[in-house]
Parts: sequence; structure tokens; C-alpha cells
Amino acid sequence: MSNTGRDKKLASFNCDESLWQSFKSRCQQKGTTATATLTRFIQLYLDGSLDDLDVNPLDKRLDERVKASVDEYLATRLDSLQSQVTALSEKVAFLEGAEAATQSPRSKTKAVIARKEPEFWFIQQRAKHLGLEISASQRMKVEMWANESYKERHGQVPQKQLYRGTQASVYPAKDVDIVDATIKGVVRGG
Repeated sequence: MSNTGRDKKLASFNCDESLWQSFKSRCQQKGTTATATLTRFIQLYLDGSLDDLDVNPLDKRLDERVKASVDEYLATRLDSLQSQVTALSEKVAFLEGAEAATQSPRSKTKAVIARKEPEFWFIQQRAKHLGLEISASQRMKVEMWANESYKERHGQVPQKQLYRGTQASVYPAKDVDIVDATIKGVVRGG
């Protein structure tokens, strides 16, 4: 560092050239300079506003914070979700009963044989079905990205249900392509 004026220091650091160019370009698009942006970043970091930047994403503390946020969200939405799940379960039971009543014994057997895959999938189930192992952090990524894709397709996030003691998104079999693509992308991407 060298003096560049009263109470100022010239700071230099190593940075990937394309990253630096992209950063400067973004600063310019936002109507500021790299110096002003970095100086503001340092101020925010020192104030503690950016304390989460140096947290390792695989750090258990992050998992705990995510779980706490999800639990808080679920607590506010649980009654609504439970009534939706109950209504959906009642509709499915009614439709299955109506379908069974109209089928002959032979067609009932064909329906059971034809229905090898579940009507709904959880991420962990689907990964196992695909012969892939995913970690807890990968599962969180898959769920986050699959929910975004599902929301783009249907205008809302998928329902949540209890799976092995934890609330998890459940995807209809007709949307299994979203889950498969996301699982494979996360597993391949690391």
C-alpha cells in the first residue's frame, strides 16, 4: 500500500482478470466506480452487515440457519398447508374409489401393474430411484432449484409433506422431469 493523499492508501490485490473486468463493467452499469463500490463494501463488512460472506456454505451453522428459516416459514404456513394436503388427500381417495368402482377385476389388476411408479416423489426417493446419492446440502440445492422450476411451470411452489420427520417438497409424477434434471445437474455440478 502506498499513500495516495491525505488519509488514503492505494490498495492492490490479485484478482482474475475477467472477474475484475466484469466487476468494473457492473459498477459502471450501476453508475459508480470500482473504488467507490469496494470502499462501501469494506465499510459494510466492518459494520458487520456482511458477516455471512465468510461463512463456508457447507458450514453446519449455515445449515442450522436455513433450517431455522424453513421452520419459521413452515410454522406460519403449516395450517394452510395441512388443510391443502388434507383436501388433496380426500380428492385422491375419492377419485381412487370412483376408479376402483368402475373397473372390472381384470382391469383393476392391469391398473395395479401399470402403476409401478408413485404418483408423487420426494427428492431423496427420486435420487435413490435414479441410483444417485445426494448429500444434505445437495438436497437443499435440488429442492430450491426444483421449486423454482416448478413455480415457473405452475405458478406456485409444490406442496410440502412430512418425509422421514422433516417437511419436504413433494412433486407429482407428471413433473418428475423437473426433479430428475435438477438432481442430475446438482450431482454433476458438485
